[in-house]
Amino acid sequence: MMSPMDGHALTICLGQAELAALDRSIRDTMPTLTREQALSRIVSAWAEAQPEAGRPETDEGMRPNELNASNDI
Repeated sequence: MMSPMDGHALTICLGQAELAALDRSIRDTMPTLTREQALSRIVSAWAEAQPEAGRPETDEGMRPNELNASNDI
């Protein structure tokens, strides 16, 4: 988990329903956290669950039609 100083500040606007859901989640599962800390954990968990999370981009090299004698070393 990143510390607040490692990240970037972001301002978001939540509707009443989303804010109420966030507050319920904090109350039920992480009562010691602030809204900002809870949202940071929620977004971090979501990002880690994405299929491409943490995987470096694969360098597939040149395509066969891009190869020619000028590519030889």
